[in-house]
Amino acid sequence: MLTELQKKKLTYYFHTFDADKNGTLEKSDFDKIVSGFAEAYNIAQDSETYQYISSTYGKRWEALAKEADTNADNKVSLDEWLSYQDKLLTDPKSDFLWLKVASMFIDVQDVDKDGTLSLNEYKVMYKIHGVGDESLAAEIFAKLDFDGDGKISKNDAMNLVADFYLSDNPQAPGNLFFGAYE
Repeated sequence: MLTELQKKKLTYYFHTFDADKNGTLEKSDFDKIVSGFAEAYNIAQDSETYQYISSTYGKRWEALAKEADTNADNKVSLDEWLSYQDKLLTDPKSDFLWLKVASMFIDVQDVDKDGTLSLNEYKVMYKIHGVGDESLAAEIFAKLDFDGDGKISKNDAMNLVADFYLSDNPQAPGNLFFGAYE
């Protein structure tokens, strides 16, 4: 069962995918996020990069709709989302699917494919997902860039995501990975 802190973080995270802010997740939200990447990085729709990003978000929507949309209305409500997240975190058969999904999203955000997230890539993630402005992204990035090299390695990012999902410690650094949830 999700703790109150996990519910708070996962509710916040839900809203980062609700691109049109209508209170439900739909395929169009994921399409808007893909368009945001294309616009932010000037990626042509016929490029391999665009196809990768579109395919990644498309597959994520399809899996989410299949597993979380319990009333089959082609929308995922917050309650459905939280129930699905609870299942992922407590069902040993989920095989840490949430980490696999996070890995895919980090790969998408690592546009220059150097195996890290730069401050610029992190800022773009914030902008696309409506998390906050560039100054908030820079402030949080500085807290998560543990060695101060201007990058967050994929391994560090995965550990931060694990903190986000699993930690019930309000001070855990990973709680901030997707923005200030409070």
